[in-house]
Order: sequence, then structure tokens, then C-alpha cells
Amino acid sequence: MKFFFPLLLLLFIGCGYKPSSVYQQKIIAKDIKAVVNINSKNPKKDAFLKDALDDAVYTIFNANLVDNNEKTTIILSLLSSSITPLDYDENGFPILYRSKVSLKAKIIDKNKKVRFYNISGTYDFAVTANSVLNDQIKFDAFKKASIDALNKLLAKIAINGVNYDNK
Repeated sequence: MKFFFPLLLLLFIGCGYKPSSVYQQKIIAKDIKAVVNINSKNPKKDAFLKDALDDAVYTIFNANLVDNNEKTTIILSLLSSSITPLDYDENGFPILYRSKVSLKAKIIDKNKKVRFYNISGTYDFAVTANSVLNDQIKFDAFKKASIDALNKLLAKIAINGVNYDNK
């Protein structure tokens, strides 16, 4: 057993394994300006997206949120959002929902190259029977679906980082 971990480490080093963050850093810098295009027809509905993007900069991208001297800019636009019932109780009341968010991301990377991505994320959540979906529940559900979409964005950025090595 004491030889297993050094052998495993040697295997990872020998095969050239690198975490996705290594490839992500070829595209995304540590100082990010986060911008959300708010729809003027329904600005309240887009508010969750700004919170999700700010959270993602710190947690998903492991970067700093800045207003000036940014090295990378992420601009998000909400394409669509919905909440759909998935399951019902014996009386016909919805008890399980899925929130879905579709986003358009424009990234100006640290090399000043502009990249566009369309991403979507989902979040499933349960409620008690006869409960009403208030604005706070919807806001939290859309925010979590947005974070799921931003995780997928990170994966796409990492793939571009791998391809960046091959160019």
C-alpha cells in the first residue's frame, strides 16, 4: 500500500496529466471584468445572472473580479429561462421543478481574442405540496442553473486551452 501512491503519482506525471485549470489559464487571466447585458424589457428577471457570474468568477474561474485593468472580459446575455414542473404529488400539485437557463457568453481573452459560446444549465429542486413558487425560490433556482451553465463554460474554455497548445 505504501508503494501505491508514489506509483500513482508517477503514472500521472508520466502520462502528461494536467488539470483543466492549466488549460483554462491559457485563455482566462486572473483579473476578470464581468458584464451582464440586462434586458431592458425585463431587468428584474436578469438580476440573478449578475450574482451567478460574480460567484463564478471567484469559485469556478478562481480569479479576481475587477472593474479596471482587466485582462479578461466576460459578457453574458440571457437568451432564455424557464421553470418546468417535473413531478406531481397524488393530488396533482407540482412537487419537483427544473429551472433552465440558456446564455450567450462573449469572452475577450487575455490575448485579446474574442470567443463566443452558447451554454445552458439546469437545476432540479423540490418544493412541498401546495407551496407557491415565490420570487426568491425562482431567483435561487435560476442562479443555480446559471452556475451550472458557467461550469460548462469553464469546460469549453479548457478545451480551447488544449487546442491553444496545438496551434
